[in-house]
Amino acid sequence: MNKAKRAVIKIASIEVEVFQLPTGEYVMSQSQVGKAAGVQGVLMLRFLDEKWLQGKLDKDYRNYKIPSVNDSSNRGGNNNPIKVIPISLASAFWISQTAKGNITAEALAYACVEETLQRRCDRAFNQIQTEEEYERETGIKYQTWLESREFLRDAHSSFVNCCNANDFRSAIAHDKITLAVCGKTARELRELEVMEGDPKVGLNHIDDKDVLVMIARVKLEFSRYRVGNVDERIKRAMKAVDN
Repeated sequence: MNKAKRAVIKIASIEVEVFQLPTGEYVMSQSQVGKAAGVQGVLMLRFLDEKWLQGKLDKDYRNYKIPSVNDSSNRGGNNNPIKVIPISLASAFWISQTAKGNITAEALAYACVEETLQRRCDRAFNQIQTEEEYERETGIKYQTWLESREFLRDAHSSFVNCCNANDFRSAIAHDKITLAVCGKTARELRELEVMEGDPKVGLNHIDDKDVLVMIARVKLEFSRYRVGNVDERIKRAMKAVDN
């Protein structure tokens, strides 16, 4: 009887198992798909229960299993059946996690999309890279994105806490920082369609990563001062990050 085949691939430097069913379909372990996005398995079950998926799948993947695939690695030494989902659902799960603000999933999706575009562009211009080179570059992009988003979020959290402690209106202070860094307020940038609202990172979905980091650095400096009103803190913070 034909059995599934197993391989290990790297996605943004994360090793995950992929299985090829006798039909040729590729599937992945549910638990590993969740782990790659930094979440527990219960969120995968909730995702598979979402109404928009009902009636669109040829199988009920909430408890769909394949027999354990034994090879030289012995998959951790157990023979338990493996809960799997097709790669299309794995992709959909990661995208759904980005919409929920999961920065690990954001980093994963960002790195994978950029690698796909890089490969197509390289093919169009006959640029040759090895699989190892692609994997290394994608891993670096994943880690860089993850660290930058964590920094943005941490800086904004410190900024909001500082505003609350000093009875500053964080929205007004944020607008003044954006004006000092970009020359325009957040509202003006949104009207120019270069910014989208996301309170978890301080409304700072600006295309230019350097500008994002600059705003975060100013917010962090702003939060460190024990005295001074909003304008005074911004002036000091701008001077500090410029040096």
